[in-house]
Amino acid sequence: MKKVLLTKAQHIQPVVASSSDVLVIKPVGSLRVISISAPQSAATYIQRKSFQPVYEDIFKLLMKIPDKALTQRVIDAMNGSNNSDKIAISNQGKHCSCGVQKVDSSTQTDWDTEESHKPGITNNSCEANGNTHSHMAGRSSEPIKPPVEPTKVPKKRGRKRNSCVPQVVKRSAAEMALKEREEKQLTPVITKRKKREVTQAQKFGENRIQNKTLVRSDSIMSDISINSEELNRVENFISGNNEDRIIRIMANEFRKWHIMSDEGLLPIHEEILHSDVYGVKRQIFVCCHTNVNINELLTRDGEDCLELALTNDTDTEIISLILDARMMTDHLYENSNTALHLAVINNINIESIRLLLRRIDLNSLLLTNDDGYTVLHLAVRNNQFLVAEAILDSIDECELGETVYRRTQEVSNPNEWDEKGFAKYYDRACERLEMSKSFLKNRTHKRNVINASEARGGNPPLFYAVEGEQEHLCYFLLAHLADPDEENLSGHSPKSYHYEYARTLRINLKVARVMEKVIGILNT
Repeated sequence: MKKVLLTKAQHIQPVVASSSDVLVIKPVGSLRVISISAPQSAATYIQRKSFQPVYEDIFKLLMKIPDKALTQRVIDAMNGSNNSDKIAISNQGKHCSCGVQKVDSSTQTDWDTEESHKPGITNNSCEANGNTHSHMAGRSSEPIKPPVEPTKVPKKRGRKRNSCVPQVVKRSAAEMALKEREEKQLTPVITKRKKREVTQAQKFGENRIQNKTLVRSDSIMSDISINSEELNRVENFISGNNEDRIIRIMANEFRKWHIMSDEGLLPIHEEILHSDVYGVKRQIFVCCHTNVNINELLTRDGEDCLELALTNDTDTEIISLILDARMMTDHLYENSNTALHLAVINNINIESIRLLLRRIDLNSLLLTNDDGYTVLHLAVRNNQFLVAEAILDSIDECELGETVYRRTQEVSNPNEWDEKGFAKYYDRACERLEMSKSFLKNRTHKRNVINASEARGGNPPLFYAVEGEQEHLCYFLLAHLADPDEENLSGHSPKSYHYEYARTLRINLKVARVMEKVIGILNT
């Protein structure tokens, strides 16, 4: 290689470089020497030599570019590689024909490092081994051998551990349907009242009795003999047949029946809250023998015995004892609720509701509370289908002496039926509606109860069953000949509402056919 220095006096003429010229850049110490092959003319060599400082600045800046892909593309263009060679050059670990790794942007070092300033060290490792093969030569007489790919060692996959994934809490279809009904309700439903809590002093006394451990003490009278008469007396005292014991207990009941506690409760009220059947019996006995009206025994908040029993869902036997003691059932409580309203709102035991229905005046089924609902409206809106069945069955028993549909007598556990079984039974009843229509038609009181309109919107119970997508209640009400053409204050009937929103309602279209069947029976 011939090195020529460019002077200031020489004039540079632009000459196009020949394709046979080969440009090789080698850093030596802090300088970069541009070596070219023997020029065909002196002007071409002088022109290239003049660009030496420019090339130095270009390559300094090029090597400092953080984008390795862009640097690699510039190096590939300088090497004169085609599209097929770019893939081979971009892969690290490939070797050229001389066995040395090719120039790659990921293996380039900065020109300003300490190793680059050491004399005799260049970036071209092929020339250091005496090989004249250049990585920047675009056209070379010696063919380039294909790169040898290193063997790939498969990476060993570690064992995948089972990670703890939080489980999704699924809601049942009944819970989702209940939530959707609450969102779609046009008027608020009365919420159930909370049960009265027992005082802390009473709880403490009960826990103290339960947690007390019995300790047997040595008796000094163990050697005394007891005759048979005394043994019988002890047995009678323990078994409760002793007259003296009974007299003492009842005397205590007579003494404290009118004493009100700090919580504003009389003894009979406390026995009701504790569901003590025998305690309620003793207090009722006291009321009967002291000529005290049980309706006058009120708490400090003005609650009578029946209201207290219904709002706290006490035992059915206690409700029966209170009703047998001539408790009034036609009293109107807070928000104009009747006793049956309170029973449905607090969702008490169905047996207690059936007992209450046999003791009340059935005309109270037409009374509405301050929210404008009858008892049947509340039962349908709250999806209490067993309560709705008990209401209509009680009307049948009062007017006909027996029920029209005997589901409660035909099955073993009528109180444990679900919505599907309830709907299936009354769906079959609707199919046999022609046989039972003689027992259902021309009954004014039952028709008034089943088609009663609530005060705010004028909706009958069947309208709420269709609106709430309660298919089982639709079959039940239609089986008792509820009128599908009963219009509300907006002029909509259950039939028109179902016809308008049939595509969005999750109700079987068979309900529409049953409606047509009921309309035909009522119009004949």
